[in-house]
Amino acid sequence: MVQAVALQRNRLRGERGGFGESRAIHWQSRRIGLLYRNEQSGTEFWDTLEEVREGVLDCEGQFISLDLAEPLTETFPEMFYAALKNVRWEHSLSFSLPVILQHNPRVASPFLNQAILWQRLCDLLIVDDESSRKTVTILENIDQASPATQHEIARLIRFHAAHGIHRTFVFTMDYHACGQIIPELRAILDLS
Repeated sequence: MVQAVALQRNRLRGERGGFGESRAIHWQSRRIGLLYRNEQSGTEFWDTLEEVREGVLDCEGQFISLDLAEPLTETFPEMFYAALKNVRWEHSLSFSLPVILQHNPRVASPFLNQAILWQRLCDLLIVDDESSRKTVTILENIDQASPATQHEIARLIRFHAAHGIHRTFVFTMDYHACGQIIPELRAILDLS
């Protein structure tokens, strides 16, 4: 499931908005929150997600929600890149292929294709960043994502931190599924 919504960016109130006040989200840092689901959470879980979405949209921010439950039909970078392109309503950024691929595109290996995708994604993240706009990405079912997908998410969060990109991540997971999170991502999410 990919849900991407963006509204005009020319006006934004400075307050944290509805999602910052939610008691259901456990804030691990200023930019990372966890929303647990279990048998008792029922409608509160979905109400909290809707409250986050409405809080962002009320401030004319950017809201992206990606469901990471396996099996995925495309890789996480492909999902996230497509969602970002959808909310930007613009054409994709231009990029240059390595010289060897310009004359023979069949030479491309999966590694090169993945590297090009990550480069395009990172360029789009930098261009899209706007410090005065609320930008929230919900990553649903992180506990059901493959270790490779979790590694890519950890890489993405490190990229945001290294380049000072303003984005709030909210992860949803089963309350008892902490053991299914890889150590690399568990350290970033500060799960002990």
